[in-house]
Amino acid sequence: MIQVYLLEVGDIRCRMEETTLSGDNPVAAGCAGGCGAVQKAPVEGTIRKDLPGWDRLTPWQQDKISRCTQTGNRALCMGGQLLLQYVAYKKGVTYNMRSLDDRKQVENRAVIWQQLYYPCLLKDIPAPFPLQVAYETHGKPYIVHMPWHYNLSHSGDYVAIAVGDEPVGIDIQQMRSYKDSLVRRFFSEEEAAAHECFAAAHNWGYRDRTELFYALWCRKEAYGKLKGTGLTEDVLKRNMLEDVGAHLYEYGGIPGYRVCVCGGEI
Repeated sequence: MIQVYLLEVGDIRCRMEETTLSGDNPVAAGCAGGCGAVQKAPVEGTIRKDLPGWDRLTPWQQDKISRCTQTGNRALCMGGQLLLQYVAYKKGVTYNMRSLDDRKQVENRAVIWQQLYYPCLLKDIPAPFPLQVAYETHGKPYIVHMPWHYNLSHSGDYVAIAVGDEPVGIDIQQMRSYKDSLVRRFFSEEEAAAHECFAAAHNWGYRDRTELFYALWCRKEAYGKLKGTGLTEDVLKRNMLEDVGAHLYEYGGIPGYRVCVCGGEI
């Protein structure tokens, strides 16, 4: 069973941009998230230590966030690290508290999708869980001494994490305009044909070419991350409309986004 948690980080970004003017004449200005906060120019390279959730992260997680140079990237990175802390507690606490019947009922489901909200998720992170990260040969991260696997992805204002007892890969994409040359360059012949003659793709349940394009791209990303290789030539040219030797699960519950998680190699 795979658990997927999705978090919108607009509020994190907004709070990162909030500051207080020195002196007696504050100026109200709307931040990028539309919060209408009192602001001044932020100090380059610094993050507010009173930002809700900052104290729920380990030093290496804080350092990872601080190394991001843009506020939007910092918000996405912080969202991902908070999800990792959330998962660490949920994988331990809720599993131990569930009855055997409850666990069987949950485990019989292939994927559980859940949207979380900031700062509400902080109530389930009482303190920084002492996570230690390490990396596989191709750079895929894992948590040391933990009996579960995870994978993170972010796009637009959302970050997603997939967790399972076996290796997983996940990708989320905000659907934007794209060039058809990407299809010809990166898709298999079968995928390119389905994109070109979209009527033939209706059986796959996608509403238009854009949705089909991002569904296929998410599948490729998730599959490559499951393998730990990323988007190699083999992954890019593999026909994701057919059996790829692993289970692919998709989610379209966020308007303007596509999500795919890949796991359970066949």
